[in-house]
Amino acid sequence: MIGLIRLHLAKTLSGETVDIPNRPASMTRPPRERPTYAGAMSNRNSAVQTTERSVRTRRGAAEVERAIADAVVVELAEVGFGRLTFDSVAERAGTGKSPLYRRWADTTALVIDTLETLGMDPAGYVRTGDLRKDLIGFTCYMTRTHQGVKAAAFRSLLGEAHRYPELLARFKSQVLAPLFDALTELLRDAANRGEVSSKRLTPVVLEVLHALIVEHLILETHDLTIKDITEMIDQVLLPLVVA
Repeated sequence: MIGLIRLHLAKTLSGETVDIPNRPASMTRPPRERPTYAGAMSNRNSAVQTTERSVRTRRGAAEVERAIADAVVVELAEVGFGRLTFDSVAERAGTGKSPLYRRWADTTALVIDTLETLGMDPAGYVRTGDLRKDLIGFTCYMTRTHQGVKAAAFRSLLGEAHRYPELLARFKSQVLAPLFDALTELLRDAANRGEVSSKRLTPVVLEVLHALIVEHLILETHDLTIKDITEMIDQVLLPLVVA
């Protein structure tokens, strides 16, 4: 390029006409577009829409709490209460640790608030009015409710809660007591109908029934079949309460 310029100057001084070859297309700069108001507004609207989509995909507080509760149950089932941490729960729930630290002082408080997730709603079973059918039906209902991860979390808590008095007390009151109360109410209704004697429903008999429920429904590592449940009712529960 410098050589061409020198040649051009020399020939110009001597009066000769010089033709300079056209630049290659690759060396020609494209004309710069001037920004317009319409273009600027279009870019701004695109940015706003992207931000709005991002905001809409954020989870609400209730959804985050649900994810945390589910994560606690899985952590209890897989690693147990002793190894459960805020970090592991936050990672499994897909959230930061800040929501956990803001709401719960420690993992004990976190698990206590999650206990209702492990609970069973006794109202979900509709009674038939026949004691044997209701004992079998209610036991089947409890079995369906406490399976899989939920059952594993139950066993984990029962195995470790005795070392944490507050956790054990809340586990009994929030999880076990509603289950036992529903069974006791079912038996008392049968006594009112005359199917069993109310004198048979002593605290000792009820405690044995409750212990049997814990043993077979919660501590067993396999799901009970209808045959297992029927045998338990006919061979153990009914003989205890029928005079």
